[in-house]
Amino acid sequence: MKIHKVKIWPEYFRAVQDGSKTFEVRNDDRGYIKGDTIVLREWNPANSKYTGYSLTFTIGYVYAVDDFVVCFSLLPAHLVRSSRKRKEGR
Repeated sequence: MKIHKVKIWPEYFRAVQDGSKTFEVRNDDRGYIKGDTIVLREWNPANSKYTGYSLTFTIGYVYAVDDFVVCFSLLPAHLVRSSRKRKEGR
């Protein structure tokens, strides 16, 4: 099993964090498979820096959209949040 550390833009990070987005669509340049761990690291494209927030999931079902793109479920049972607290309104 691999650990994949990937960037995620703030609007998608918030949707994953609040539970309204329970999947990821990614280029399959890492060989994602069921059971791998994915660390979603919030990335601010405005200043090209990580915000310091991250969410960790276990990859569930993996669907190959085509030869280059996959969609996979994020299993919340294995959710581990960073210790840094998020400010309200973000």
